[in-house]
Amino acid sequence: MVKKASSTSESLSRMLDLLNQVLQLEYSLIVHYPRLASAIRDEQARAMVLQLGSASIRHADVVADTIIKLGGNPRWSFEAFPEQLDIITIFQGQLEKENLALQLHRQSARLAPDVLLGNKFNELAQEEEAHIQVVKNILSKLA
Repeated sequence: MVKKASSTSESLSRMLDLLNQVLQLEYSLIVHYPRLASAIRDEQARAMVLQLGSASIRHADVVADTIIKLGGNPRWSFEAFPEQLDIITIFQGQLEKENLALQLHRQSARLAPDVLLGNKFNELAQEEEAHIQVVKNILSKLA
């Protein structure tokens, strides 16, 4: 029995680590989305950037709330505005982050201590798939 309790504790610890990684990804550029959007001339691309920012805020809130409910402490992380990078490079980096967030949500779903929480993270993973497409669309409009 001690082994099972230890295994459960390790799974919870691993899940909290994954969730904090997701939180840091979701929040890394979030404060800069309005500024990024204002730099985009294409109206549709600008709207997509703002939509992506809103979705990222919602994801971060869900993840932070889950971390707290599981007894952890959310670790927030904001990046400085990437002044030296052009907007296409910024969104290429965002595409990588969206792909990583997708993988982390899937891993979190597998480690979830109950079915409902697993379903919540599977839903977030599906939304990340949509975010990947949004970022690709943004990039196509910027090219």
